[in-house]
Amino acid sequence: MRYIGNKTRLLPFLMGTIKRLGLAPGAAHDAFSGTAAVGRALKGAGWRVVSSDLMTYSYVFQRAYVVAQRAPGFSALRAGDAELRRALRSPAFRAKLAGKGEGPLAAVGEYLSHWIEPERGFMGAHFAPAGGRMYFTQENADRIDAIRRRLHEWKANAWIDDDAYYVLLASLIEAADRVANTTGVYAAYMKGWQPNARRALELRPDPPQPGARGSSAHCADATIVAQKAGRIELVYIDPPYNARQYAGYYHVPEIIARGWFDSVPVLRGKTGLVGGAEQQSDWCSARKAGAALAALLAATKARHALVSYNSEGLLSERDLRETLELAAASGTVRRFSRGYRRYRSDSDRIGRVYQGDRVRELLYHIRLG
Repeated sequence: MRYIGNKTRLLPFLMGTIKRLGLAPGAAHDAFSGTAAVGRALKGAGWRVVSSDLMTYSYVFQRAYVVAQRAPGFSALRAGDAELRRALRSPAFRAKLAGKGEGPLAAVGEYLSHWIEPERGFMGAHFAPAGGRMYFTQENADRIDAIRRRLHEWKANAWIDDDAYYVLLASLIEAADRVANTTGVYAAYMKGWQPNARRALELRPDPPQPGARGSSAHCADATIVAQKAGRIELVYIDPPYNARQYAGYYHVPEIIARGWFDSVPVLRGKTGLVGGAEQQSDWCSARKAGAALAALLAATKARHALVSYNSEGLLSERDLRETLELAAASGTVRRFSRGYRRYRSDSDRIGRVYQGDRVRELLYHIRLG
């Protein structure tokens, strides 16, 4: 998923730094999980991960990529869903599936992508041309609705377990992002259809990777989760760096993640934002970010803290270092850095001029106890 602050490209730097510091795998708190890239890497390296984030779509990724341990088998689904059974027996279905992977997960992904009929639901009514917005073509929006309803019903009928539900829902959110008519965030949509938006929605479910067992996911404030996590080896802190609230920049994936089958959200504004003060982060405020960092460091019972920050972040390096020095057991702060190409959600324009194509990822280490 295209995501501000995604650490996928920086994983070798991050995991290499952990190894360089001599930190042996134990329990780690991935405090701002986002797309769960770091939590997934930690799990694969043998860590038991406690992951957290305020956003529901992040919780979906955490469950799919950090908590789940094995690819689902779908025996109950095959028994319960007659339409799926008919598709599985079809020579045309089997021919379509050839080359796309083997196993039940690939088959269910193909079935959801191409063999169920699109239907008008919340996404098609509000985030496609029928609703006056151009986030998705009408066909793709209606297919998102059809898939989302199926997942909800399969889970309600106990035809799929939690792991299968979250793996498939994560795949749907990622599939929707690939065909979203945006520049990578959902604060606006394009006024003409981009080539990616014209492509057909297609799920590519990614099986969970094996790793350390006992990981957990939390849709909650990082400081609250840190207080409950108990004694752990490492807390990894990768907070928002700027004033952009993720609840406003990724409200469409949030709506897909929640489903809203029990209640219908009230949308506001041209882009269809949903309310939710509980998802507003103090880390996106220059006035509050420093206190938020100090509170998290005081709450955690981790022996070590790694803090990722950006060279253009809201906190100055002086203020960041001062907060870290006060929290460190010895007052010592180590800094590692790596340059990388800036994430751009748009081009330079009046009122929005980037300061260059490259920025530096700053990674700070302190020993807490």
